[in-house]
Amino acid sequence: MNEKRMLYSDCIRIYEVEETFIDSLGELGLVRLSGDGDDRFVEYDELELLEQFIRWHNDMDINVEGIEALHHMLMRVKLLQAEIDSLKNELQFYRSLI
Repeated sequence: MNEKRMLYSDCIRIYEVEETFIDSLGELGLVRLSGDGDDRFVEYDELELLEQFIRWHNDMDINVEGIEALHHMLMRVKLLQAEIDSLKNELQFYRSLI
C-alpha cells in the first residue's frame, strides 16, 4: 500500500460509514478518491476533510448536499477573509506613508 493513501475498505471500516456516503462525497468532488474496484484509495491529505464531513453528517445530521453547500460557503468565507486581510495590509501601508 502506498504511504500516502488509505485503502477505501479500511477507511469505511475505521470511520464506520457507508460506502454510498464516501462515494457521494467523491462524486461531488468533495473528497478525492483514486483507483477502481477493490483497489480504491482515499488520499491521506483528504482524511482531515473527510473526518469533518463525517462529523457534520453524524453529529448534525447533514446530508451530502448540505455538506457540499456548507463546504462551499466556508471556502468562500475563507477567501473573503483572506481578501479582507490583504486589503487591511494595503491600507496600513498607505496610512504609513502619510
